[in-house]
Amino acid sequence: MDIKTLPIEALSPTSFAPYGDVMGWSADLAESEPGYRSTASDFVHQLSFDTGIDGGPAEVLWVHYRDNSSRIDKLEMHQLTHQAVVPIHGGDLVQIVCLDHDDVPNIDSLKAFRLPQGMGVSMHPGCWHTTRALDGDVTALMLTRHSTTRDLVAMLTDGAAGGESRLTPLPVTIELGI
Repeated sequence: MDIKTLPIEALSPTSFAPYGDVMGWSADLAESEPGYRSTASDFVHQLSFDTGIDGGPAEVLWVHYRDNSSRIDKLEMHQLTHQAVVPIHGGDLVQIVCLDHDDVPNIDSLKAFRLPQGMGVSMHPGCWHTTRALDGDVTALMLTRHSTTRDLVAMLTDGAAGGESRLTPLPVTIELGI
């Protein structure tokens, strides 16, 4: 079987645009009009988070990533919601993303991006993805939809059919170019 090597790319708003939005990009934050600025703190609008058609509640999760395997054998996708991942402790992550084509991953669009600690991404609904830790355990903040989390847990623990999510094995062997 042929093995396709997937290089890990530097993250930028332009390179990630087909898959979603970059959060924490210093140039964007420096140029944005802050919602509030004071000597004690500033806040700047980063993006609006869409939880889907019926407006299910957003959910904040702490995710502990430990998978440092270079082999990518499956991807997941959430149909209704954006999903944001921001590594905050322990190091960087690699976010592997792929565009959808008729409810299956479009392998030609498969990319891997390094997410430096403190920067993150928000993936569009329908973006196939998986995540890898580069150096041991990495704790990340995830913003997702409450029902999407429940759907994915049922799929992973009970083998349930997904309602909002999909899991699929890849048709080719992919190795990260670490």
